[in-house]
Amino acid sequence: MASFFMGCAATTTAPPPETTADLRLELPPYSGKKTTVAVIDLRNQSEFDDPRIGRGVSNMLITALVNSGRFIVVERNDQALEKIFAEQKLGQTGAVTSQTAAQVGKMLGARTVVVGEVSEFGIRKTSAFVGVGGTKTITTRVVIDARLVDTETAGIISGETGIGTSSTQTRGVALTFEFGTAGFDETTIGIATRKAVNQVVTKFALNVENNQMNKKENK
Repeated sequence: MASFFMGCAATTTAPPPETTADLRLELPPYSGKKTTVAVIDLRNQSEFDDPRIGRGVSNMLITALVNSGRFIVVERNDQALEKIFAEQKLGQTGAVTSQTAAQVGKMLGARTVVVGEVSEFGIRKTSAFVGVGGTKTITTRVVIDARLVDTETAGIISGETGIGTSSTQTRGVALTFEFGTAGFDETTIGIATRKAVNQVVTKFALNVENNQMNKKENK
């Protein structure tokens, strides 16, 4: 679990208009063969320089991939990843090419690999205060750019962008979040992240379902 705090403490005067209960994946029923997938931690390219953002969003991606019913997520092996990244002269926060991703996937026994970046993560805009001691509206925004790579060909099966936003009313400007907890899930940043993750995973799931690779595997 990763946690950190930004800004001053905030007193929320109204709950977010949405909850994660409203953010389930919307996919048609599926009874075909599941595709194995490995998830490499997303690079954090947001204005907040903290590697825990990449790991936290990646863990949410893993959960959504499993819940889609189209994927089997293989367990990550940090030692194997470090070895490959060292050979490629990459740090775990460096850019991962499709060829490197394919190599990682093969080592982990996965048919596909997810790589990408968290491009935006945080407060997008705030409105002006209303009245003395009044509240302001804070809007958070999360943008994820992710690619699903075929480990046999190193080709990109699906390249997607997920954009999530959520707003709430508060008396302070702050973001407090703890990945993997119910408290984080119900914050505006948690809701925005879930929206972005679900958009990406929904597109991945539909593309894999319709992809010729999957049709060959089901023969």
